[in-house]
Amino acid sequence: MKVEAYKTLWGMGGTLEDRLRRVKSQGYDGFEDWVTTHVEMRPVIDKVGLKYMAMVPGDDLGAFKRGLGEAYDCNAVGCTIHAGRPWMTYQQGLDHLGKLVEATKQVPFPVNFETHRGRLLFEPMSTVQYLTDLPQLYLAGDYSHWTCVTESMLGGFAKQMEIVFQRTRHIHARVGFEEGPQVPDPRVPMWNGYVPKFEAMWDKVATHRKGTGSPFTFDPEFGPAHYQWTDPASGKPLADIEEVALWMTERLRKRYTAF
Repeated sequence: MKVEAYKTLWGMGGTLEDRLRRVKSQGYDGFEDWVTTHVEMRPVIDKVGLKYMAMVPGDDLGAFKRGLGEAYDCNAVGCTIHAGRPWMTYQQGLDHLGKLVEATKQVPFPVNFETHRGRLLFEPMSTVQYLTDLPQLYLAGDYSHWTCVTESMLGGFAKQMEIVFQRTRHIHARVGFEEGPQVPDPRVPMWNGYVPKFEAMWDKVATHRKGTGSPFTFDPEFGPAHYQWTDPASGKPLADIEEVALWMTERLRKRYTAF
């Protein structure tokens, strides 16, 4: 199966060109970041030569449409969306997501709505209801948010997760746990028991993606301090998140290329 790795620019310093050159030097296929004007982004993207997975805010329909347009003008290969807020009623959320999904028909690339804390798709039960009511709604799966929100490894949501896996087209390959969305270092013995649990979920997504003939795309989105744990006295991060992201990337490329 074809596998493509996209590196988030979250937490990286320097100019856009500096960051993109660093991403390219690390061997990623592309990058993922919030959309801005194509006049600023497109020349740099073309100069460095990376694929672009755009991120577009999904709170306001007009801004959403403009963001999709900018992503298109940046030659994006896909979009990840943060949509709505959890205080919206189900009907309000359904109406809002329905309008956003309808707007995605204006662009030729996949538009995926992230399973994110503080957004409409913040937990599995209501998300599956939205997926049922909106057959053209697809997901960017970041299940670390859900392990945190439900304080579980999602074992009690097996039926719902099977539907979620079928509708996930892009993943954020971060490892979370019951009390937080990011373990400080998945490479160490204290936390590496969580990695297979997430890989088992990602395997289900990969199986469905293989059936479509489309690439399996992922972003090893480990966040910076203080999303990343820090020493309480010095504030120093407990692990280098770029090293962790590269470790995860190599691991998943090997795993899913063989699928």
